[in-house]
Amino acid sequence: MFFDRFEELCRLRGVTPTRAAREAGINKSAVTYWRKNAEARPTGQTAQLLCEYFGVTMSELYGDGAQGAPAKPAGATDEEVRFALFGGTEGITDEMYDEVKRFAQYVKERERDRT
Repeated sequence: MFFDRFEELCRLRGVTPTRAAREAGINKSAVTYWRKNAEARPTGQTAQLLCEYFGVTMSELYGDGAQGAPAKPAGATDEEVRFALFGGTEGITDEMYDEVKRFAQYVKERERDRT
């Protein structure tokens, strides 16, 4: 059910489904529709807006594929990557690190799709 995935993405971002819809530029009635209709899921521009808002691919938005991020450089530890990305590791939560990895994956796939 798409709504379950949508709620998960909202939780990861720390927002309510209604707030996510509003911030993504989507009518909150869509959230109600997804909640009430198990087979419903966004398509077209709505799906694209959500992908951009959450920084995920369509596959990740729909929960159809692996939800990972790009692999870190060979031999690099997570601590080394965090240091390189944030200029240190203090105060960097797992959620912050995961968000950066998801965004990097989004950019990688966006650029791949442009070719």
